[in-house]
Amino acid sequence: PHSAGSTPGPAAYGRGGEDATTTDANLALGRINRDYFCGGSVEADIPALESALGKLAERMGNAPEDVARGIIRIANSNMVNALKLVSVNRGYDPRDFTLVVFGGGGPMHGVALGQELGVKKVVVPRGAPVFSAWGMMMSDLRRDYFVTRLMESTDREGLDALLSHTMERARAEYAREGFGPDKVSLKPLVRCRYQNQEFAVEVPVPAGPVTDETLTKMVSEFHEIYEREYTYRLAAGVEIIGLHLVAAAEVGKLELVALPKTGAKLEDAVKGRRMVDYATEGRHEATIYDSTKFEPGMAFTGPAVIEDPGTTIVVHPGNRVSIDEFGNTHIETRG
Repeated sequence: PHSAGSTPGPAAYGRGGEDATTTDANLALGRINRDYFCGGSVEADIPALESALGKLAERMGNAPEDVARGIIRIANSNMVNALKLVSVNRGYDPRDFTLVVFGGGGPMHGVALGQELGVKKVVVPRGAPVFSAWGMMMSDLRRDYFVTRLMESTDREGLDALLSHTMERARAEYAREGFGPDKVSLKPLVRCRYQNQEFAVEVPVPAGPVTDETLTKMVSEFHEIYEREYTYRLAAGVEIIGLHLVAAAEVGKLELVALPKTGAKLEDAVKGRRMVDYATEGRHEATIYDSTKFEPGMAFTGPAVIEDPGTTIVVHPGNRVSIDEFGNTHIETRG
């Protein structure tokens, strides 16, 4: 249950790690290429990997490959539970969404998670290993202002004064940094709760003068949001406990550029084939692809493994894969 970090990291890193990790399990099951470990920059320490799995297998009385499958299943179960916290537990049906996975490990588990949740499509962005850094470069400058103030949901003047003061404060702070009002967007969220209750939800309101209509709509939406979050609503009064203002300023962003087409064929991206253990779906001979040779429009069906210098995409049997114009990998699950 504890991360091995990067030092010592997985046993296969050869840095002294003695406990089997999910990376070790993925390597043992053939999901990660032992001859292309960490994009070929690290030589996998197979004896250390076998020792770590063997030690755990002996304690559990199972074969090492069964232990590796168990590690994958437990890791996937934990991640599914985490995804349910931000979807099902908040009233959202995962089947209505697309799952985006990234990083070095996300694409190895993404399809399994999607199928468990019933998600119909999993997308792996081009540049998935550095997707978080790319996201920071694409983000606006943002500040969040939180003000606690207890008032009745009918207090139009009080809420209007609170909102006006907080928005003016945000504009003034951005102005000191050279951002004019036209570059700043304001999104007010009023924190409301049932009277004398503990739990509150945030209700969006217009960034303008508060009117009686604003309050009526706010209370109506509060009931809907609260019921979606907690599965019930009460026949009780509503009170305001504060304001959350999201203030964002536009900054320069990178522009996505479509990839060129050279006419290369899908076969040009095939590196070979090997047996891959899909944990819950058995062992299959998978086609191994080099992601750097993909072009827009290419498509194929799993079982497959897509190898990228910074990550590995595990495509389960029956999954349909296509590459879009920007080089993103779309995987249609059987969820």
